[in-house]
Amino acid sequence: MTLQSIDKSLYQQRYKRVAIGLAVSLAVLSLSISTLLITLFGSSESGSNTGLNVIGVAVSVAILVFALQKLKHKPYFKEVAYVWALKQELNHINRHIHKIKAAAQEGDANAMIVLNFSYQGSEQLWQLDDNTLVMDELRVWKADLEELKQRYSVETSLEDYRRELLQNF
Repeated sequence: MTLQSIDKSLYQQRYKRVAIGLAVSLAVLSLSISTLLITLFGSSESGSNTGLNVIGVAVSVAILVFALQKLKHKPYFKEVAYVWALKQELNHINRHIHKIKAAAQEGDANAMIVLNFSYQGSEQLWQLDDNTLVMDELRVWKADLEELKQRYSVETSLEDYRRELLQNF
């Protein structure tokens, strides 16, 4: 994955629309499907149709996931889909972060490449989402990484990152 330049205001506007659309769609679909299931298979004798309601919600979620998979390639969803992919990539890195940091301390160039991507991606993501609470901490992490890169004479570039590098950790 490569980091892309994203228009923050356009991303935030589209993300809000997509989130509201998903919430409204989930509510309408869940109620509609649950009502249909209760009408067709429900029982007034047992008094509880919780199972049918759960099935209605599950079917609604499946429909929305399918729709999102189809829509995420449309130009309107470009920014939102990119941020979702970035979040997934950063989560994948964060599952191994302790091993990656330990390897970087020992001079592993691949670990430093992964950390560089993680820090740059996190900074972009936090700025897009206006989540600046840990930016000071991120600056410290980046400074620590720069120190390691100098100590071990390692050069890193965002273009060097690829998910396969995580297989070693």
